[in-house]
Amino acid sequence: MNCPACGVEHLPAPAGTPAVSGGPRPCPYGGAPYAGLRAGHDRIFFGRWRSTEANSLDVRKARNQLNKLLNDIAGALEPERLPASRKDLNKAFEAMHTAELGEDGPETLLYMDHALSYAHRVIGDLLHEKGAPPHAPGDFAAWYDAPEVPFREDW
Repeated sequence: MNCPACGVEHLPAPAGTPAVSGGPRPCPYGGAPYAGLRAGHDRIFFGRWRSTEANSLDVRKARNQLNKLLNDIAGALEPERLPASRKDLNKAFEAMHTAELGEDGPETLLYMDHALSYAHRVIGDLLHEKGAPPHAPGDFAAWYDAPEVPFREDW
């Protein structure tokens, strides 16, 4: 996957091992476990779909990115014994299913936000299992053009 912040391709790495960047520029996620999941999460977290200027194309793009992220998380979670994380991932998929049934209105955005929050919890659990610190999107905010991200106080 290409890092949404720096554009560097993250080469596949075994689950939980540090990612390797394949480009000349340092990546903010380089050397971190689950770098692809973390970068994918942040690309959605800081995405335009959460801004007041978002349109239906932005929401559709975020929906596709979120579905991909959830599937990538499912793959990373497969070999792990984390039943609570599996429940959270199932809740994320349920929220996305509900979001896909609706229009591009506030309820859809709320369900997508719920799915992203559940995904963040699972990423946190995976990191915890590897002894890594939790993922904090705020640590990467400078790499994104995200002045209007809601819930900033939750960082």
